[in-house]
Amino acid sequence: MIATQTQPAIDRPAERRGRDRLIAPTVGTGALMLIYLLARPYGDASGATTPEAADAFASIWWVVAHVAGALTLASYAWLALRLADLVPGVAGSLSRALGLGGLVLALPYFGAETFALHVIGKQAVAGNTAVLDLVEPIRNQPVAMTMFGLGLVLLAVSAVLLAMTWWRSGTGPAWAVWPLTAAVVLFLPHFFLPPGGRVAYGVLYAVACVLLLLGLTRGRLR
Repeated sequence: MIATQTQPAIDRPAERRGRDRLIAPTVGTGALMLIYLLARPYGDASGATTPEAADAFASIWWVVAHVAGALTLASYAWLALRLADLVPGVAGSLSRALGLGGLVLALPYFGAETFALHVIGKQAVAGNTAVLDLVEPIRNQPVAMTMFGLGLVLLAVSAVLLAMTWWRSGTGPAWAVWPLTAAVVLFLPHFFLPPGGRVAYGVLYAVACVLLLLGLTRGRLR
């Protein structure tokens, strides 16, 4: 009698639950990016010391938008963490570690941009326009800028590793993950776009998240 080796049964319900845990961070990062770039006042686009910049910084929408931007990155890091839990392996683990590390490095700069500039804007609108001279030193503080840039680079590498993990594991169709990977990689360059370009980037980022959700649905039905 010839012994045969049987493959362990796949726990389909557990696999589907794992995929379902990717839905919330995917929706979160896409929706929050839209809020960030659609709600953000762009009065500072022509300079940080103009009356329009002061109005932008003083607006409550400045705070709302930038908090949403910080949570966009947090939701992406959450997505990388969830995928690493679903698909064990070196690439997934590195994606999770770099995503969380990049988030930690990027958040302090987001905090200064959000709250320090809001206080400056309120002071400027109240008549103390000299405080606007502090905007550029805050934005260009060397340590803060270095941490922010390095954090976004780590998030970009994390996104590439996330796509590799998704693709190799068969979690869903390959076409579903690469647009979001490209969007995360382009997060740093998008700061150099004019306001219209930044809004368009936010819309494309959200569309990339919709594609990932469609891929998750395909995977769940396999």
